[in-house]
Amino acid sequence: MFKRASGIALLTLICAARTMASEQAAASKTIWDGVYSEAQAQRGAIAYRAACSSCHRWDLSGQNNALIGTRFLNRWREDSLNSLFSNIKKTMPQNNPGILKDDMYVDIVSYILQQNSFPVGNDELVADALKSIQVVGKDGPEALPAGALTQIIGCITAGPDNTWLLTRATAPVRTRNPEKSEDADLKAAQTVALGSLTYKLIDSAFHHPERHKDERVEVKAFLMKDPSDGINLTALAMISGTCQ
Repeated sequence: MFKRASGIALLTLICAARTMASEQAAASKTIWDGVYSEAQAQRGAIAYRAACSSCHRWDLSGQNNALIGTRFLNRWREDSLNSLFSNIKKTMPQNNPGILKDDMYVDIVSYILQQNSFPVGNDELVADALKSIQVVGKDGPEALPAGALTQIIGCITAGPDNTWLLTRATAPVRTRNPEKSEDADLKAAQTVALGSLTYKLIDSAFHHPERHKDERVEVKAFLMKDPSDGINLTALAMISGTCQ
């Protein structure tokens, strides 16, 4: 009986390991892996020209190249493809956002990828896969650019000359939400390993960092051009009463 139970437990562990490996492989997919098909991009071109080209032009150069080239990549890199899809669905077409079906918005995303010279693949891009596909540069992940909205976890510490610092801070992670995270996410962040970075908090008075001195916190902030200039806060929330 014991041997049979052990065998079942071992089989369960093997299955769990395979599932985890499969999930990790899926999560590591990027826009350089050929995540859309040529036929899909062609459909996307038709939908784009009907719904988006009046503002973004036929060559995607409208709105100061928001959908093509370096500006496009810097806005969306180090994030999942789902963020681009969600933004397009919420804002396009400008006069009636969200009017298209989801698969048409996915086709438009495919067309944008094609026009930015990301490789074509054999399979079509589907909505369920968007969260598992990362937008990165050709050389892989990089530090986030200036102006990126980020989430950082660290400790509030008094600095010199009435300044406030975020110490033992984690590396900044791209976020699209400038407000504090949900309570469940803040609770989960209690177990996140703290880092070794230090940031000066800019325009922090509104967020009352003095109330959180020596606490573990989550901040949402825009990165400045020079890291020594600090980070510009949009939200500050307590995670736990100590930094241990």
